Amino acid sequence: MPIVTVAEHVKAPAQAVWEHINWHGVAKLEGGLFKRIEFFGDMPVVGITKLIHLAEGLPVLERLEAVDEKDRTYRYRVIDEGDLPVTDYCGYVRVTPCGPAACHVKIECSFTPVTVTEEQWAETWTAMEQSIIAQIRELTAA
Repeated sequence: MPIVTVAEHVKAPAQAVWEHINWHGVAKLEGGLFKRIEFFGDMPVVGITKLIHLAEGLPVLERLEAVDEKDRTYRYRVIDEGDLPVTDYCGYVRVTPCGPAACHVKIECSFTPVTVTEEQWAETWTAMEQSIIAQIRELTAA
């Protein structure tokens, strides 16, 4: 199964970035790639789900598979792909401090392509994740 990774340096404290990219924090990113996000539970516990209404296409349903708030990391699985051109999509997010005013953001996915090639999905997915990180940079700018 192919794996694609985006890792970038962000000039903002790790906790500030985490607050925008953690399981519930992504709601702060509505209006960009995400039109609307519905959460089915208030606490980030294994098994909780969220329905992401993308800017285009059918909604995508994700389930939290693992989370470590202290380590700023979580894993999730897409359990309804909507009209994404892949199946068996699993994601991973990690925010690692780089001193008090910067961090590294790592976002990763594994997937099986269905109606696209590995390369096509990798390109599309990478652009989406880079746009999310750019939005977080704007929101956490001092």
